Amino acid sequence: MKKKKLTNKQIEEYIGGLSSNDQILWKEILELKQIFSLNLMYRKEVFNEDTEDFDKFVKAKVKEFEDKQRSENKKGT
Repeated sequence: MKKKKLTNKQIEEYIGGLSSNDQILWKEILELKQIFSLNLMYRKEVFNEDTEDFDKFVKAKVKEFEDKQRSENKKGT
């Protein structure tokens, strides 16, 4: 059976839907970052916790992740 080709209007609708989903995902990521930051601020103010060690830990983990991504990207090329 031969597949029907999509019309330009259908393609535009699909792209519009993807763009909308992308914007929703981006908004959720920003909200998660804000919640995480607020949590750290709360801990520092309420519990008088020093977040400096935690900041170093997070930065080290982010660097590990980025290095891993770079090495995987190099393997893929």
